[in-house]
Amino acid sequence: KTIIERTKMKKNILILFFLSLPLLGETPVITVSIPPQAYFIHRIAGTNTFDVNIMIPNGQSPAVYSPTPSQIRKMNRSAGFFLIGHPAFIFERKHIDPILTKENKSSVSIYESVKNAGLTVDDSDPHIWMSPEFMKITARKLCNFLKEIHPEDSLAYKNNLTVLTREIETLQENTSKLLKEFQIRQFIIYHPAWGYYAAEFNIEQIAIESHGHEPGPRHLSHITDHTHSHGENKIFIQRGFSQKSVQAIARETGAEILEADPLEYDWIKSLNTMTQNLIGHP
Repeated sequence: KTIIERTKMKKNILILFFLSLPLLGETPVITVSIPPQAYFIHRIAGTNTFDVNIMIPNGQSPAVYSPTPSQIRKMNRSAGFFLIGHPAFIFERKHIDPILTKENKSSVSIYESVKNAGLTVDDSDPHIWMSPEFMKITARKLCNFLKEIHPEDSLAYKNNLTVLTREIETLQENTSKLLKEFQIRQFIIYHPAWGYYAAEFNIEQIAIESHGHEPGPRHLSHITDHTHSHGENKIFIQRGFSQKSVQAIARETGAEILEADPLEYDWIKSLNTMTQNLIGHP
């Protein structure tokens, strides 16, 4: 190669390098996997302190979604990562962990926060953000993490964390009271994303989906019989997942189809909506 060609190559490499760096005075980027994580950052730090890069938009399935080029560019210049961290959350293992390993980026995760607190996690169920207790613990860890990245507003973070913690505790108290008062013992759902919510409030989640796939005839028949015999009058679905089998059960049993959205940005609203739907007060 000529000297001119080599010079051009070096110049292009330098341009790409500097483009990947945060600009002076630029709002720090925090990359998260799903919208509820952005909600927690905003509740603690406000909406303008960090540029939150949400990798999986609501309505998409984490199992199959692939990031866009702009999301990847933003991820590469992130000041930190707030992760689910669960070993069964394949999206992060595939799309985020390689960046963390290569760039040695700082991170905090729900999974590690909960495990370090000595609580038990089901390693086959990655939907750990659906537990209020888990998220109350994680919020404290997240607050400290955000202080390290942007310490200027540490006092505001602490005050906001106190307010958020009280709201989560109120949610826990109200949910427990309502589910007991209305004698809710179980619910039927297509995709089993609410297992930690169910476990925390001592009710049972019955999944239509079988090992991540549409149910076979035998399983579908079993769920239909169960719906009949237990007088279940509602079935929950999630956007981005097939509704074929749910509609079949609803036609057979007369059950109402309702949405339960674990990826909704407003995490507290999502859990409260689920509770209200379970007790029959939407």
